[in-house]
Amino acid sequence: MHVLVVGATGYIGSRLVPRLLDEVHAVRVLVRTPAKVHVHPWADAVEVLPGDARDAAALREACTGVDAVVHLVHAMDGPGYADRDRDAARALADGAAAAGVARIVYLGGLQPDEDAGTVSGHLSSRREVGDILLDGPVPATVLRAGIVVGTGSASFEMIRHLTDVAMGGPLVLPLPDRLWNRIQPVAVDDVLHAVVGSLTLPPEVDRAFDIGGPDVLTYRSLMSEYAAEAGLRRPLPLPVPVSAPRLTARAVAALTPVDRGLAQPLVESMRHELVCDPADLDALDALVGAPPGGRTSYRTAVRRALDGTGAAGPGPSDPPGSGPAEWATTDAHDVDAPAHAVWSVIETLGGEHGWYTVPGVATVTGFLDVLAGGQLPRRCSDGPPRLLAGEPLDRWVIETVEPGERLVLRAAAPLPGVARLELRVRATGRLTSRYEQTVRFTPRGLAGRLAWLAVYPTQRFVFAVMAQTLTGVAHTRYLRELRGPSRP
Repeated sequence: MHVLVVGATGYIGSRLVPRLLDEVHAVRVLVRTPAKVHVHPWADAVEVLPGDARDAAALREACTGVDAVVHLVHAMDGPGYADRDRDAARALADGAAAAGVARIVYLGGLQPDEDAGTVSGHLSSRREVGDILLDGPVPATVLRAGIVVGTGSASFEMIRHLTDVAMGGPLVLPLPDRLWNRIQPVAVDDVLHAVVGSLTLPPEVDRAFDIGGPDVLTYRSLMSEYAAEAGLRRPLPLPVPVSAPRLTARAVAALTPVDRGLAQPLVESMRHELVCDPADLDALDALVGAPPGGRTSYRTAVRRALDGTGAAGPGPSDPPGSGPAEWATTDAHDVDAPAHAVWSVIETLGGEHGWYTVPGVATVTGFLDVLAGGQLPRRCSDGPPRLLAGEPLDRWVIETVEPGERLVLRAAAPLPGVARLELRVRATGRLTSRYEQTVRFTPRGLAGRLAWLAVYPTQRFVFAVMAQTLTGVAHTRYLRELRGPSRP
């Protein structure tokens, strides 16, 4: 089967294409920016057509010669997204009909059991797009999903980061009362199964299906169950009767990597209960078969996302900030000395040689003291420092050693998160090299985020000085080696 994917570089599309290729389908993708395709390992296995999903001519060309189209365009990137999605749906319906396409598959959103006039703009737009495609002459399958669980999914990332912050906070947690509304999440693997299976449905199937996992939970329970899988403590939730989606969206944007323009429609949709019609679930299973092993539970889907397993793991085009929260700062220097000369200085770190930064309070170990919120006991090895994995190095533990190239240290101190220091050196010429030094911190809860903000000015100063001094020492020592021993 020849399949056109519109929206192939998005969250679902980037995971769908390799599934289609595994099923030995020929795949064509229509993308506005072809360069975004090249970051994916499947880039050379697909036909890439540049074009806008709202361009009728581009859609007609893209649909020519294909058997089915998967439509994954969800604008939600600022004001007017509903108009853009409507235009794209109409262009696709006309282009697919003109080209003789046999099937359109569209992934939309679960719809609440309410009057259309009271439904959020985000969900109304999804329903409108589905209706346009179902009203067209090409048989369509509209799959309506709630929260898709997997790394990179905006709604899941919102849950992940809000939970990481909230579960590290007070024992009593005030939450908007809309978090007691029910939702039926679905694993990304189950979504892909439904999309691929829908491509070969017979022409008489021209309808919408709700898709979801086996669990119906409240939004609060989504956070609580995520916390359990992530090893976070669960505070006592306190419902607060607040309905301020714009203010809530601002808070979400401040506490998570989800952009405010995306957060607001997602937050607005939380006022609805979004639960699947069981008859739809059974009907789709009868047509395409249940997912392997049955529908995936929410806890299992979260575990796969945390473990980075399969489609639930990270992808190269996922939005910035997808996955666990991590802050990183890097200092890099070009060095007029070969890589082995820089590495010889790295080997002397710690112990009596110190860390090549300023003395006094602003030291590398002092940075850890500030991050921990108090003075820490000094941890040293009994003998001279050795670059062996698992060995202590002052208040760090050596995690990875690639001799002559890379050293990774993990803070052994009890911190509100995990701190790592990575040092890399690579040759750039016979007598030159480049040194890169990166500090990474993965916060745990609100305390970890506040600690990092408090320590940031200190760490930037300390590690910038360290990188500058270390490379300077390497250069100076190398020049001394070239000159040879000094004469008395």
